[in-house]
Amino acid sequence: MTGVWRGAAAALSVCAVLSGCAGLRPGSDELTYAERRDRLGMLEAWNLSGRIVVRTGERAFQGRFRWSQRPDDLELVVRSPIGTSVMRVSGPNDNLVVETRGEQRDLDDPEAQLSALVGWWLPVTSFPSWLLGIPDPAYAARERVGSGNTLASLDQRLWRIDIADYQLADDVLIPRELNLRHDALELRVIIDRFDAAP
Repeated sequence: MTGVWRGAAAALSVCAVLSGCAGLRPGSDELTYAERRDRLGMLEAWNLSGRIVVRTGERAFQGRFRWSQRPDDLELVVRSPIGTSVMRVSGPNDNLVVETRGEQRDLDDPEAQLSALVGWWLPVTSFPSWLLGIPDPAYAARERVGSGNTLASLDQRLWRIDIADYQLADDVLIPRELNLRHDALELRVIIDRFDAAP
């Protein structure tokens, strides 16, 4: 049981705008970092999909994921490289349901419960902000701005986030590749598609 939830929680940890379907491409939005941070910080709903690699120091997992975020709830689906469902997480942000391998668990305190299950600190409520290339405004952060007025790295809540590459989505830059690290836990996320919520 513990191994099942350990894999599910590790995948969840990865587990980010505007209108219409965003075509992702290289380029520049010509915004300052502060302007982009404010613009992205106002987004409440989005859909994204991509690829993920999770390394724990002892094990590794790779697959594909789809995340739908709304103001009051989310849905995250993680699949293996061949498309088999590995995990589904859904529900209000403070009361999630995790389904994996035919088992279901209710999490009424997701950060604390997931962290206890896997033995890693998983600040899951901050991941949507990080995936957009901005800090979680609810917590103190150390930011480093790089070329193109984009966030190059972020230290927040005992995690280090390095953003290796960006892409345009509806004329605003969002990350294409992120590397997130806490102790021996490493997550590599590549965003392939970003769609605005209806």
